[in-house]
Amino acid sequence: MPRLKEPKPNVGRRGNNEGSIYQRKDGRWCGSVTVGYKTNGTPIRKDVYGKTRNEVAKKVASMTSEVYQNGYTTVSAQTESNFEVLFRDWYELCKASALTDVTDEKFRSMMKKHIFPAFGEFDVKDVDFKRLQKFFNKMKTMKVKDKVGYSSDFINKAKNLLNNFFKYTVKHHLLSVNPMEDVDTKKVDDDDIEHEKKPQALRPETRKVIMKWVEENPILRPILITSAFTGLRPQEVIVLKWADINNELRTLSVKKALKRVVEFDADWNVVARGVKIGTTKTKKSVRTILMPNTVTETLAEWKHYCQQKGILSEFVFPNTKTGDMRSYSGLRSLLQRFINKHNLHDEGITLYTLRHTFATVLLEQRENPKIVSELMGHTKVKTTLDLYSHVVDDTVYVQTAQVLDGVYDSLTLKDLSKSG
Repeated sequence: MPRLKEPKPNVGRRGNNEGSIYQRKDGRWCGSVTVGYKTNGTPIRKDVYGKTRNEVAKKVASMTSEVYQNGYTTVSAQTESNFEVLFRDWYELCKASALTDVTDEKFRSMMKKHIFPAFGEFDVKDVDFKRLQKFFNKMKTMKVKDKVGYSSDFINKAKNLLNNFFKYTVKHHLLSVNPMEDVDTKKVDDDDIEHEKKPQALRPETRKVIMKWVEENPILRPILITSAFTGLRPQEVIVLKWADINNELRTLSVKKALKRVVEFDADWNVVARGVKIGTTKTKKSVRTILMPNTVTETLAEWKHYCQQKGILSEFVFPNTKTGDMRSYSGLRSLLQRFINKHNLHDEGITLYTLRHTFATVLLEQRENPKIVSELMGHTKVKTTLDLYSHVVDDTVYVQTAQVLDGVYDSLTLKDLSKSG
């Protein structure tokens, strides 16, 4: 076994085996000490973590002292076991990179406000079924604003986070079983479909008056018609460029979308927010749409309007004063001024209402849900059906019965003609 060298006093330098201490990108401090050697002479190092350099330095000094007093063989390289430290590491390594900045911010906020205060100080093996069930029972019953309990969606997100984390700990032999397996997170009213929030589309009577009033607004009109008759998300409308429009083929290509960018400090506090042109929400959102004549003609008129007004831009719907990309808040303000002018406050109109109206109208006309799903850029048809299941009313069953009757009649008449 290699022998330890006596440390030499060096001003401004660490002694041998004192270990290395450094600050990670997430702001926490990490220390590393050689605690043994493999048979081939490769050093075995143990890492320790802390919120401050001083905290880590004390842990490093303690381990180093133990090595000096007892030798390498008496020290076992144990893995960090604090719940919060492990959870942060897992989230940064396995989860954060796959999320949008908006979702990432929501998850980090959930962890800081709920998960870490409940379990952060414990050893991961002490966060057992009993603690977890009490945590979720509290989330289901505590008063939140003007209602009892957090929403089922919020609770399920917390459940999935914890479940995935504990699967990770089991996979890496930090725990033998996943304590989340038997935790019940279902709320009493989860089966009550009346509590489900459905996408809001414009009412049929409202659609008519809006189409009439928007004719008076030369800037909002092409945006509204494009949104309502292509189903684009507001984030896709904003970054749409003239290069994405093919007049000969009458196609519109969705390639990019506006994305929020969020920066965090070491303790996951938001320090900056911004936007950038990035990828679409899902891979399926990259799509090419055959434009209705209404959209083709409206965009041609809008392009002519921009040329007359000297609005030069690569974007289809730019800021008309600067020619730069229009901001999300700017588009929302444009719509809000229209709502205020025509007293439409009770209609619940948002930038997404036009997209929801697009899907609703198609499904009302009995369009194939598969086609609607592709036009919307949904990853699965099930997403479309789940979101807009309320569109299908009793009349569809009447029509289905009539279709079947017609099939029977045609078959019967066909058979009669043969027998005659």
